[in-house]
Amino acid sequence: MTKVVSIRLQEDQIVRLKRHAQRVGKSQSEVGAQFIEESMREAEHRLIEFRDYVLGRQAYMKGSRLAVWQMIDIARDVEMSAERTAEYLRRPCEFAQAALDYYQAYPEAIDKALEEFDAIGFEELKKIHPNIELIEIPESYYLDNCAKSC
Repeated sequence: MTKVVSIRLQEDQIVRLKRHAQRVGKSQSEVGAQFIEESMREAEHRLIEFRDYVLGRQAYMKGSRLAVWQMIDIARDVEMSAERTAEYLRRPCEFAQAALDYYQAYPEAIDKALEEFDAIGFEELKKIHPNIELIEIPESYYLDNCAKSC
């Protein structure tokens, strides 16, 4: 259920909101609600930020090119272990844990992104977004590496 909430915006904010809404083909109300929701999620999860992506707005890990759904895809291969995910990506454990925490809070958004990626396939996505990278975890990783404590 939604409720109407009144907020006061400056004239330039209204113009920018309208322009953005037209560009993405949504109403000003939808775009405003989306921005508020994303801002609240960023405030709750300090290592997460939202960016435009070929599949729509996506949660990303701050300071990286990794979307949260990509982190979760890797984490699933290592039994959702923050330690092993971080070790594989050569990132601090806090980085991987932030992705897992976000996923725990918003699994439906991440699962949807994973489904969309699987449906479109990497090669098609690469045509649309040439800078995307495929990260493959070699089977030897599972056998040769021990988990470090977070």
